[in-house]
Amino acid sequence: MRMERKQKTGVFGVVLGAVAVGAVTLSLTAQQAQSVGEGAEPVIWVEEDWVMVLNEPDDNLYSPQFSTVMSPGGSAGGNYAQVLWNHRETPDFSPGGIQLQSYDGDFLLRVRSVESRVLSSSAETITWTQGLWTDGAVLTFYIDNGLSTSWGSFGRDMRIDEAATIANLDGYDAGTSAANCRITYGTNRVESLMITQVRRYGASGLLSVDVTPRVIYQYGDDFE
Repeated sequence: MRMERKQKTGVFGVVLGAVAVGAVTLSLTAQQAQSVGEGAEPVIWVEEDWVMVLNEPDDNLYSPQFSTVMSPGGSAGGNYAQVLWNHRETPDFSPGGIQLQSYDGDFLLRVRSVESRVLSSSAETITWTQGLWTDGAVLTFYIDNGLSTSWGSFGRDMRIDEAATIANLDGYDAGTSAANCRITYGTNRVESLMITQVRRYGASGLLSVDVTPRVIYQYGDDFE
């Protein structure tokens, strides 16, 4: 087993707005991965489903620690959001929990800590949805439908908002989320991390579903 290692945390964020996002329940098949209207109208809402599988977390070392990103554009510059998992960095480092951060470039705009417990269960699977929603004047980033052994059900009122004149999310790219995700500490304690599904919505409803798995880390990868 490889030794724990600490990597520099990337700076990612998004200007987010105060908009309530309703829950949507979908039953999807692989055939529905095809676009069902994307391009016909602007994308205003995007959701990503994530899965992390742990092999042996260490609650004494607060390991693993990782971060995920979501951007309204095709890059991690400008406005973007970062989520810190199993640690919080602002105003000071604290182990455990979840912290939502919004950025504009290198400038940290808002921070919200919504959990404090430390990951501690062997071989547990953590699942969650993270999403962006815009109405042209405000942009909201949120976590929803979270489930893990250590944290139980999470995602209620896990939202961070900022004013932003972003007309639509047509420039969103799931590859940006995948490329800027980081396991910052304890990769040896992670079995896998991936995005399993991406959904895009317009004003009329669901536009497209992408069920192509995006494997960000698999045990044995260097992940430098």
